[in-house]
Amino acid sequence: MRFALYLATFMYAVFGVLDAVIAPEQKVVFWIIRYAFVIPGTLIVISWSFRSGFQKVSMPVLTVLGILGGLGIEIMIALAEPPAVYSYYAGIILVFITVHVLFGMHLVWAGICSITIVLCYEIIAIWGVDTPVPILVSNNFFFISSCIICNFAGYIIELNSRKKFFSTHMLSIEKEKVVRINRELDGRVRERTRELSETNTLLQKEIKERIQAESARIRLEKELNQKQKLEAVGTLAGGIAHDFNNILAAVIGYTELAMSQKDVPREVLEYMTEVFNAAVRAKDLTKQILAFSRQSDQEARPVHVRAIVEDAFKLVRATLPTTVEIRTRFISDAWIVCDPTQFHRIIVNLCTNSVQAMKGRTGVLEILLTQTIVEERELKQMDLAEPGAYLVLEIRDTGQGIDPDIINKIFDPFFTTKEVGQGTGMGLSVVHGVVKQYGGSIRVKSQPGKGTTFTLLFPVTYEQESKETQNSENIASGLENILILDDEPALARLMDKTLSALGYRTVSFTNSAKAIAYVQSRSEGLDLIITDYTMPGYNGIEVAEKIRNRIPGIPVILCTGYNQDITPGRMKQAGISAFLIKPVLRTLLVKTVRQVLDGASNI
Repeated sequence: MRFALYLATFMYAVFGVLDAVIAPEQKVVFWIIRYAFVIPGTLIVISWSFRSGFQKVSMPVLTVLGILGGLGIEIMIALAEPPAVYSYYAGIILVFITVHVLFGMHLVWAGICSITIVLCYEIIAIWGVDTPVPILVSNNFFFISSCIICNFAGYIIELNSRKKFFSTHMLSIEKEKVVRINRELDGRVRERTRELSETNTLLQKEIKERIQAESARIRLEKELNQKQKLEAVGTLAGGIAHDFNNILAAVIGYTELAMSQKDVPREVLEYMTEVFNAAVRAKDLTKQILAFSRQSDQEARPVHVRAIVEDAFKLVRATLPTTVEIRTRFISDAWIVCDPTQFHRIIVNLCTNSVQAMKGRTGVLEILLTQTIVEERELKQMDLAEPGAYLVLEIRDTGQGIDPDIINKIFDPFFTTKEVGQGTGMGLSVVHGVVKQYGGSIRVKSQPGKGTTFTLLFPVTYEQESKETQNSENIASGLENILILDDEPALARLMDKTLSALGYRTVSFTNSAKAIAYVQSRSEGLDLIITDYTMPGYNGIEVAEKIRNRIPGIPVILCTGYNQDITPGRMKQAGISAFLIKPVLRTLLVKTVRQVLDGASNI
């Protein structure tokens, strides 16, 4: 195509010499057409053809160039006088031949070009120049015949090119098929030969794999049984915690009511304070049980680590044999952000493992709290994300140690060296997960026969939890009407007495159907609903939905000690304004009631 452009440019320029010979009067105009328009346009197209992307627009560009060349010659025909004019008719034929044959244009674009040139001649000959009718008819016949012949010639050339390309393409496809078939045959021969030569090896391998698969199946069954036992224990713990929470709610609530009475003897008040503190500790114990059964939310907040370690230490000491000596050294008083229940479980878990590693022999269990600064260059080595101050908790024992071959597996789920029934293999994996959850790291060093040291690092926080004591709590009162629903009569009476003592007008029920009937019998006068979740008949969310159908927009506080099936989305859908976990302290209950009545929500 580019060669054809060179040739067309050369021919168009050379014929400019004839302009001076056969039409000297118009040669200046003809040269302007040739050398100022057509030839520069052709040179532009030639230079453009060397750039990327030209191939996509080559057909319309060549069409425009052909029309420009033909139109230039037609203007020369219109301006030239006989007999010179007859010499330029041949130029139109040359344009047709160039477009259809030399440029290699597609038939459609070449046809558009040649037909447009003929139409332009008609316009020039009829309206631009007063051409005699015989000459016009003769030229039309001449041009139209040439156009048809060139279109046919271009069609033949393109058809032959397509056939040749198609034949070549089909031949290459067939060659590829033959090569592929030969390759497949060679592969099949090699594969069959290899299969025949390796039959005995494959049979032996299959037998070995079956033995391994059977061993793996037995191991997985054992792990599944351990997991199912753990889930069953968790479910049982959650149910026990639910019932125990109801008991604690009554103990704490009535103790708070008694302590709030006037003229309580000082000695009696001290006794009640001890009862209250013991019940609160039992409440925390229940929270641990619920955390174990995955029924309580993990609440990360600033905690004083030393206090938690000392509390856990008391629990561990009570379970240790007298042959084990415990040493503690607390140097740091730092605070960290974590869930105190989970941190408590970490300490108890690691201490229990250390004691079990001693196997009843005389030994030493040492707990250390220190503090360190981790620099940027030490992060990768210590498996930490950010530099800064870190609390260091070390738990050392003089037990049997850990074999170097398995020390890298001790944090894997279900990995245990204990006998079946003596461990789930989940303890250290849970510890590792909790430590990483709060941005810390855990490392272990051990020598067989010389003991093990677990080193835990937690990022230090400089925020300290604000403690609001009961005496400083501002007890908010009110005059609103409140409906109380709880299947435990003692708890229903407790909330009734607690709120009515503050001025609220209360009515309590222990049966959800009666409470709903009471609401349906009156359309106004209620300002708040406080309902338990787990009850016979309708649960708390269903009660809330039925009451809100009767009294749209009334706020509802949901209380429960077991929140397995309750989600924030489900509570919002039912119109729950606040959610409380039993046992609920008096100050928290009163504060939440006042906040909900004032339009606040904790969902």
